[in-house]
Amino acid sequence: MLTKVKENKIKIVIIVILVMLVFTLIIGFSYAYWQITINQPGTNKIASSCFSLELTKEENAINLQNTYPITDEEGKELTPYSFTITNTCDMFASYTITLQVSKESTLKSEYVASMLNTNAITTLNELETTEISDEDLYKEAYVLGTGSLGNGDSEDYTLRLWLDEDVTIEDDVMNKKFSSQIVIIASPSTYSPVENGITTLHDAILANEYQTTDVSVAIEKIKNKQEPDFTKTAPIINWLEKEESYPNNIAYTMPDPADVGSGKDYASNLTATNVYVGFATKYTFNAEEGRYYLTDFVYQDPSTIDFNSQNYYICMSGTNVNSAHKLSPDNSSSCQTIYQIGNYESVSDTTISSTYPGKKYTFKMKKRYSQVEEESDKSDKGLYIAPDDYGDSYYYRGSVNNNYVSFAGFYWRIIRINGDGSIRLLYAGEIPGATGSASTIGTSAFNTNSKKPLYVGYMYGNPEGSTIEEVNANENDSTIKTKLDEWYTNNLSPYSKYLADAGFCNDRTLSTKENNGDGVQTDKTTYYATYDRAY
Repeated sequence: MLTKVKENKIKIVIIVILVMLVFTLIIGFSYAYWQITINQPGTNKIASSCFSLELTKEENAINLQNTYPITDEEGKELTPYSFTITNTCDMFASYTITLQVSKESTLKSEYVASMLNTNAITTLNELETTEISDEDLYKEAYVLGTGSLGNGDSEDYTLRLWLDEDVTIEDDVMNKKFSSQIVIIASPSTYSPVENGITTLHDAILANEYQTTDVSVAIEKIKNKQEPDFTKTAPIINWLEKEESYPNNIAYTMPDPADVGSGKDYASNLTATNVYVGFATKYTFNAEEGRYYLTDFVYQDPSTIDFNSQNYYICMSGTNVNSAHKLSPDNSSSCQTIYQIGNYESVSDTTISSTYPGKKYTFKMKKRYSQVEEESDKSDKGLYIAPDDYGDSYYYRGSVNNNYVSFAGFYWRIIRINGDGSIRLLYAGEIPGATGSASTIGTSAFNTNSKKPLYVGYMYGNPEGSTIEEVNANENDSTIKTKLDEWYTNNLSPYSKYLADAGFCNDRTLSTKENNGDGVQTDKTTYYATYDRAY
């Protein structure tokens, strides 16, 4: 029986390959006939003085020459046309993003697939239609999306268009052209969940995602969103190299070359080269990491180097004193900021850790190389749906700015709607837009005791216990729990009827790491299951 199953599997694979081969040949012949252009000429428009349109990726304007039908999966991978909408007026305003088809277009809209951000993929004719903003230019107008913004707020969008995969050679598509423009129409906002009969924060959060009066419509649209790419951040971040003039002096402290071979214990790690600042003659820049990598180092007395003969780069250099009280020179080869040396200025005597002799080398820099952040795809954000232990949970992903709520005299950020309908909030300060320490309730050690494994617990048991069950029993409060309970009593206890109990996940399951500690004794380092998941 086992052999038969294997044979059947082999047959299925062969059949699939043959079908794909035939399909590929058919497509190959068919594509030779497509002569279609999809482009987006001219300048996109704002039909209101309250909004500005910033083209963040203007080179990605949709311009698909000699295109052919592709699958939705391929369409999702196309480089998007990115743009940002900003409210430049004092009032709270709503806007509608429309795609208006020019009169010169000859390709039917029903053949063009579209995806705004990560919303459901639809052909243009399936979208809601709206009024044409200029009858001399356009013949059709479709609603891509809607939203609202306060003064100074912005929202990022990405748009992808492609020839729908269901288009065939029999359709009227040969030698056709599709051209359109994005037109933003704005007006003072009249959207209010409460005025539309929405009475709970749960429903208001969902309805607000699409500015709808019908929560079921919003839920359906959220369910139909494309699944986020969890292998990447949201938004996807690329880094660009930034070069600028930097005629300032920087000094580096290194060991005294006279200590090389001196026989002194603290100098036993020193060599004729590592006592000098390392200068690289080449570098590369990693756009995914935003880091520079230096190569081809030169280690020698800087007074003997002609820094005008070629380019020399430096990351960080200095001297550490290791646990054995030995000097340990450090010349880094990877940094987020590097410098190009202009000239060697001077050297002077100094001390390392106020104890060991050293040399302080001063250089005048010529250029500084750092990085700037580029968000290459901002569409992977907003509300998404995922199951939890209680039902359908809705969570925010990405750099969203419409998830604030005021409660109990404080501002909070909405993290997710749990499957049981409760809402998870993150403290965000006493004023809107608070950052840094102003967005926290203060600082505290997790536990002032730290000499035994049990103190990793939010609560812990008997410090003198001999078993994992004894030391991990939930009997004593950690320092951080005491701090949080106190803050809750002083600030939130009057609102307890609005608050739901939720578990705090403090996973103290032991790691499967070889030769791991037992979570009780201190003769070995104890690793927990988080180590397995993260590393």
